[in-house]
Amino acid sequence: MRSGRALVGLLNNPVVPSIIGHAPELVEYVDVIPDRLWYDFEFGLGNGRRFRRVTGAIEELKRCAAGRVLGGHGIGFSLPSAIPIDMAMVDAVAALARELNFQWFSEHLSMFLVANGSVPNAQAGLGLPVTYDEESFEIIRDKLAIVKNALGCNLLLENAAIFTPVPGSDLSEPEFLNRLHAEVGCATLLDLHNLYVGQRNGVLSPVEYLEQLDPNCVEEIHLAGGDELAGFYMDSHSGLTPSEVWDWAYTFGPRFRNLRAIVFEFHESYFGKLGMAGVVGELERMHELADTLTVTASQNDVG
Repeated sequence: MRSGRALVGLLNNPVVPSIIGHAPELVEYVDVIPDRLWYDFEFGLGNGRRFRRVTGAIEELKRCAAGRVLGGHGIGFSLPSAIPIDMAMVDAVAALARELNFQWFSEHLSMFLVANGSVPNAQAGLGLPVTYDEESFEIIRDKLAIVKNALGCNLLLENAAIFTPVPGSDLSEPEFLNRLHAEVGCATLLDLHNLYVGQRNGVLSPVEYLEQLDPNCVEEIHLAGGDELAGFYMDSHSGLTPSEVWDWAYTFGPRFRNLRAIVFEFHESYFGKLGMAGVVGELERMHELADTLTVTASQNDVG
């Protein structure tokens, strides 16, 4: 039985307060990226203070998100990387999670940090793929335990946007996510647009992927649009959700009995292209989706 109707929301960016002001009834949930609320002076440029908050950003978020559910969406932990987890970052995110009352926290099943000579944690510039084997599982499991202990809320991992096949894995990505859920208790943030990225780049079949994924893992869904760059289709958060992504949401969504939120992601630099009407239209469609999933799940329970 489904636990309740999924919330509808947005990934936070500087444009989101204006959208909430325009259509407050359509935004029930806000996904917050902690890394975008501060400047990280990791290499001593902050005069002894590593994390310096963006002036007014957290205060504005608190104002516009009043009465709404907030969750965290991290990009800085790079959990699959073999380098040790950044404990200063963990402490900073944990403090923000308490301040903003995150109901859950998600991260990416990708590597963003790599060892690079004298620079201990060099940004890769793009989420790098993971080899799904025992070594990766142990690294991620141990880091998840650290994050869980610090934040004190449920954790989710997001499936990666893949641009090329990754050889050498013992498990498929959905099998790896299933194992994390079964053995570690880590849920899945299912980014359906990332599956579309993989399909457009000839890497995976979204339907086969979704058939392999344990539906009980999924607690959040992300929708988005992208564009092409240098012959690859990118998860650039630059457009409206493709029709195939909506189809997968309606087809597989009723299976996700633990779904808590449906989120549209867009980068603020593309707001001029999308327009207020475009974002509002996505939110309205997401509310229709949430309602339909609730009704369909209830009918399946009765049947």
